[in-house]
Amino acid sequence: MYASGLGSTDVRTLIVLLIFLSAMPDTMAAPVVKELFMDRYGASPGLAQMFNGINLLGAFAALPLLWFVRGKNHSVALVIWGSIADALLLAVMALPLGLEWTLVVRALEGVTDVIVFAALFDLVRRSSRGHVGAGMGIASTPLLMGLGFGAMFGGLVVRQSAGGASANWLFGLSAVLSIFVAGIAFIARQRFEAFEPSADIDISNSGTNTKSNAQVRDPMWPSLAMTFSDRATGGLITGTLPIALSQVFGYSPLVRGLLVGLPLLLMALGTGPAGWLCDRIGSLRVRIFAGVAYAASFALLSVAGDQAIPLGIVMVIIGISASALFSSSISLVIRSGPATMALGAFRGAGDLGFLSGTAFSVFLLSSLGGESPTYSNYAAVLTIFAVFHALTTLITGVALKLSRSRNATLSNSSATN
Repeated sequence: MYASGLGSTDVRTLIVLLIFLSAMPDTMAAPVVKELFMDRYGASPGLAQMFNGINLLGAFAALPLLWFVRGKNHSVALVIWGSIADALLLAVMALPLGLEWTLVVRALEGVTDVIVFAALFDLVRRSSRGHVGAGMGIASTPLLMGLGFGAMFGGLVVRQSAGGASANWLFGLSAVLSIFVAGIAFIARQRFEAFEPSADIDISNSGTNTKSNAQVRDPMWPSLAMTFSDRATGGLITGTLPIALSQVFGYSPLVRGLLVGLPLLLMALGTGPAGWLCDRIGSLRVRIFAGVAYAASFALLSVAGDQAIPLGIVMVIIGISASALFSSSISLVIRSGPATMALGAFRGAGDLGFLSGTAFSVFLLSSLGGESPTYSNYAAVLTIFAVFHALTTLITGVALKLSRSRNATLSNSSATN
């Protein structure tokens, strides 16, 4: 089943490669915002951290364009032109624009970024040939691996480049990766365009009974709240934590890149096994167990930051539990309604969570520590987010459990009448 999830082998390989390469620039700057913005422009930690979240504002601006081209066979063209535009914007950020204008360009880059990703995943849907669920599952691995390798590669680039040239190298290489995506898509455009859009298949149909899924649906808000809290806390991994590791503990760019990229890589490798586990014991159980482990390990970040080995162990636990959160959340949200609408809401809630988490952490740090937050300030922020995630898991888990019990009671009553 998985072998056919993305169509023929050559098309599957090309799509995986494009997703991987297009994901890397998203996190290359994440672990080295200190060198790119604080050292380069004298920015505060809060403003520097906003670089990792402000492109999500631009992402919302792409939605009208995607709505306009819906149902039309423009995915390959969107990948090509979106990647070219993305490369130009990344190259512009290498210029000494100043912090404010760099953030403006970063927001615009969010528009091209979401267009490329939406077009690539539409190619996944079209080439799945009736195995949409398997195709989307396969596509998540190169996506997450690209994010993980991007963070590691960004730390390595800054470490190897000379002081003031780090921005030129990092944004320049990010632009080159986007050009590679455009070039590969252009060369292979006829292979991609050979695929007609597949039937409008609900992902929840894969391996399940459609009728039963339609009859028993979970409420959508608990799944969206779960996703919101996952991405809100995840924003601290790519935004707040790298600055703390640099400012407070003095870790090198390479070590910061490894620590930030490690959970992303583990998440990429773990989504498949976690999905299998969801099928075996139930998505809600996996979600609750993983949520508790994730929140607990997140709280441990506040006390393990000054020791590299314990910190690495905590990041491993975060990565493994995050993979289970990702797989179980998708499985749960698909039960709440038509797959297309549910997954669209899933992404929107996640993006909003990431942006809100980044902004709120900036507010907390500035309120607690001003321009120069201390170790205790960072620890307090991490603890607050850990408690928030644990409470979200508890409330949403209970809500889904009660809803399912209510649905089971109604089903039994209908069967006896």
